[in-house]
Amino acid sequence: MKTHKILTLLAGLATASSAFAFASANLIKNAGFDEVYDNGMPADWFNISHPNHLKKVGTTIAVIPEGQFLRVTRKTVEGAQLGEQRVTLAPTVKEVRVGLRMRSSELKLGDADWQAPGLSFAWMLADNTERPIGPGSWVLLRYSVDRWTPLETVLTKPADAIGLRVTLQGIGWTGQADFDDITVEPL
Repeated sequence: MKTHKILTLLAGLATASSAFAFASANLIKNAGFDEVYDNGMPADWFNISHPNHLKKVGTTIAVIPEGQFLRVTRKTVEGAQLGEQRVTLAPTVKEVRVGLRMRSSELKLGDADWQAPGLSFAWMLADNTERPIGPGSWVLLRYSVDRWTPLETVLTKPADAIGLRVTLQGIGWTGQADFDDITVEPL
């Protein structure tokens, strides 16, 4: 009887370690904004509007060293590119979990329901084009909240998609929004 319990325990440990070995990894680089370029912008995040344009449209982007997160402050609703990443997905991936932690203050949403801080997406296709994923699937913070709030969604990958573009949404809203722990995880 004692041998059976030991074998059962060992089988359970093997199963647990096997499950751990196959756990998915976050495909976003610098997901927590721990690395910063010399100009103060977050490393590995591309297509951020030029500083002159950001100033013109009343937007500031800063990595806050205490806590390592990205803070965006917007005083006008004019568009600004806040940054994006493109991640390649294996052909076997059927779904991806996309999420982040956010908080905000003095948030005023735009006229359209998608004009809020958060993440927007597009599928990357093999022919170098993109297929937008509509605002109904975006991950957006629609209210002011002073504590970190997790937001996420699961996207089903089309058969012809080879990757996902993740963009920090910067159109139509004003106030301050903090972004952290951005995740793209194959399921």
